[in-house]
Amino acid sequence: MAEIIKLVGAEITIGATANTVANSVVIRVTNANTTTASLITIAPVAGANTSTTLLPSSSIVLQKPFDAGVTSALTSLVTASPLAFS
Repeated sequence: MAEIIKLVGAEITIGATANTVANSVVIRVTNANTTTASLITIAPVAGANTSTTLLPSSSIVLQKPFDAGVTSALTSLVTASPLAFS
């Protein structure tokens, strides 16, 4: 059975200030910058931070703790949307 991805909130811009992206557990992060990669960091309330590099003009779906903050090394052109699977 195929999974359906649902948008459950508004897309927001992420930057240096941590954002929980509407307390969502699944998020889509998009780097609209066409030349510069961005380091995306997930900072849980308890535990170690995790990071990944998001290449220019790309997006990724990530799972995170609901209360974990997400930051981007780029302060513009990086957005996140809260998602859900059904």
